[in-house]
Amino acid sequence: MRIARRSKLERLIDTLKVIASDNPVRQTHIMYRANLTWNELKEDLEWLKNLELIERATMREGVVYKITRAGSDILSHFEMVESALKTTRRICL
Repeated sequence: MRIARRSKLERLIDTLKVIASDNPVRQTHIMYRANLTWNELKEDLEWLKNLELIERATMREGVVYKITRAGSDILSHFEMVESALKTTRRICL
């Protein structure tokens, strides 16, 4: 049996969802909740930060990540597309 792997887009969306749900959130929480390796996490956080979808902040607890307005908009659009595709699939079956 072959294990289905997530695409980079799916990983990025999962990361955005975790950050949005626990805004702000520490790196290790993102890694565990989005089911990422440490290298994937570092790569994805850098990617999202360069796109200005998340921002990095230093707080008393340490380094945390917050979703930006643009990140929230992207996540909202993705969830609308995902919902539409699920609805279409049910109609076709």
